[in-house]
Amino acid sequence: MIDLILLAAGASRRFGSQKLLADFQGKPLYRYAFQAARETADAMQGLRVIVVTRAGLLDDAIREFSFNKVLVADDLPLSQSVAAGCRAARPGSSRCFLVCDQPGLTGELLTGFLRDYLLSGRPLGRVHAGEQMGSPCIFSPIFIPQLLSLTGDEGGRTIFQSRERETFLYEVPAQAIQDYDTPWQTEPEA
Repeated sequence: MIDLILLAAGASRRFGSQKLLADFQGKPLYRYAFQAARETADAMQGLRVIVVTRAGLLDDAIREFSFNKVLVADDLPLSQSVAAGCRAARPGSSRCFLVCDQPGLTGELLTGFLRDYLLSGRPLGRVHAGEQMGSPCIFSPIFIPQLLSLTGDEGGRTIFQSRERETFLYEVPAQAIQDYDTPWQTEPEA
């Protein structure tokens, strides 16, 4: 059993507070992750999608996609969004975290990652493009205490350290893990 947790609180020090609403190739940036999550939920029976966000930021879209919502206060560090999503997940479920600023991650890639993770039998999983690790990443329930103890802008990277044998790796194209952290990256090329 997997709960997919979309980290969509929206704030970014380099980008600003409206990051997820910024236009990227004709759509708000968050919509790419939402569409990938919807496709994956439709393909995988029992997958639950939780969106961790701020009040009023994505309410209409969360209803449109029939996702579950967890609210966090403005300007909290990433670790607090991870903790809120972790607490909202079903007991006994693995927690898969996906940031909502990667428009290249498709529903097909996300579904493949989660299905192959389940088949691997390993307690940890993450995507990568060559040597570059990225989001999404997944943690079995045994890692809940570590997820809840993260601080600041930690997103779980430290949990993977020295756990190579326990970690399922899923190769994706580099564009799938490219995140957009500055406004100029979302503007079309002239």
